[in-house]
Amino acid sequence: MDNQYRAIFSRNIGLFTKSEQDMLRRSTIAIAGVGGIGGLAAERLIRLGVGRLKITDPGDFEESNLNRQFGSSMFNLGQNKAEVVFAQIKDINPQAQIFYSNTGITTENDANLFVNDCDFVIDAMDYGLFRESILLQRAARHRGIHYLFAAAIGFGAITVVFDPQGLTLEEYNNLPLNVDIDDTEKLKVPLERIVPIIPSYAADITVIQEIIAGERYVPTSSIGVGLASILAASEAINVILRRDIPKAPKYTYFDLVDRQLVVGTVS
Repeated sequence: MDNQYRAIFSRNIGLFTKSEQDMLRRSTIAIAGVGGIGGLAAERLIRLGVGRLKITDPGDFEESNLNRQFGSSMFNLGQNKAEVVFAQIKDINPQAQIFYSNTGITTENDANLFVNDCDFVIDAMDYGLFRESILLQRAARHRGIHYLFAAAIGFGAITVVFDPQGLTLEEYNNLPLNVDIDDTEKLKVPLERIVPIIPSYAADITVIQEIIAGERYVPTSSIGVGLASILAASEAINVILRRDIPKAPKYTYFDLVDRQLVVGTVS
């Protein structure tokens, strides 16, 4: 490690060894979707000392993002999220290589190019983009790297880490392995597969039914997405440093209002 890097991340030492910090410096992490969860995860990872980051998001900031999404403000409404997040984090560690694009993941080729040369992939794309998520996890499996799915609901969050030799995203979501991912009617995943625990304060059955039917977004907050981003960044670091973590079909669920931490298994 050179002097500037050592100075920036000196407070990490004691939590990481010097050799572990160097492993983070040499790692590359990709984040698809840099809205609520992904944008904050990118900032956390750069502050942890990850040396190379790839981010992508085709979306632009809008007013409904202001309650939770890193980088969003009245001054950049209408601007691309990946571009804004890049501008926000690029000067934290000037030595870090950060690559951004506004293309998102739409094709198999997009996914393969995005995960190329990466050590870990975080999927922070919107709920409902199952086709894109499957493409991304398939690309990660092909490269032999771990893929993480993260979601937030209310004041809680869930993360699932997929081993490249383990369960597929289709299997986790109880979809046929040969499912036509271009057939939106067949590519429907119940909310309970994504969020297996519904928080007590979201007990309005009408709202839950509307979410499952795809008629409204999952309600969330700055606390929920902040928690999800921290969980995602933490699991990414654990994988890079070869620490043992729960892997699919296990999930990690954490809610701050219900004060509930669950490492469960989807049925």
